[in-house]
Amino acid sequence: MPNADTVRTAAIAQGRRVKRINALTALACGVLPAVALALWRPGGPEAWLAGLLAGLVWANGFEYVYHRFLLHLPGSFFGRPHLAHHASIGTPGEAADLNLAGSSARVVLLFAANGAPIVAADLLLGLRVAPAMLLAFAAYLMAAEEIHWRIHLGGRLPPGLGSARTYHFAHHERPESRFNIFLPLFDWLLGHARG
Repeated sequence: MPNADTVRTAAIAQGRRVKRINALTALACGVLPAVALALWRPGGPEAWLAGLLAGLVWANGFEYVYHRFLLHLPGSFFGRPHLAHHASIGTPGEAADLNLAGSSARVVLLFAANGAPIVAADLLLGLRVAPAMLLAFAAYLMAAEEIHWRIHLGGRLPPGLGSARTYHFAHHERPESRFNIFLPLFDWLLGHARG
């Protein structure tokens, strides 16, 4: 039977591998359609700025909805790996269950679920903000995954996010609140920042 250090080392290696693949998948799912849309229907600097800001807010809202309603849905495709994450807190194997999407296939599904309404609304309204929104969503997802990793494994957090660790661990104590990981905008807006 492997000792705790061996399990921890293997879990960190596995978690890092999945995190790297998920980041590359998110990058591809955000950048490739963004470039295609930007070449097909280019927008000006205002569209890019508006799209980046809207994309960050959209990503934060999606994180809230995804975490609250999909990850906490018992027995679901997204819920099963998240339940393993909650169950592994403080164990030597914790790092293997830290990835938010769980796999690159789930990352692709997240981008399809996000990209479709963004692109459809953009084409309907002619705003030309979809490329920047897709890039912002990709950046947010990669940042959330990295920050979540650091929160759980005691890593250094970016400046201004010192309270994110306490905030997120409060979610693990009471999983019916605090669904945003590091930027609790939608938790505040929808009344789940306390609990």
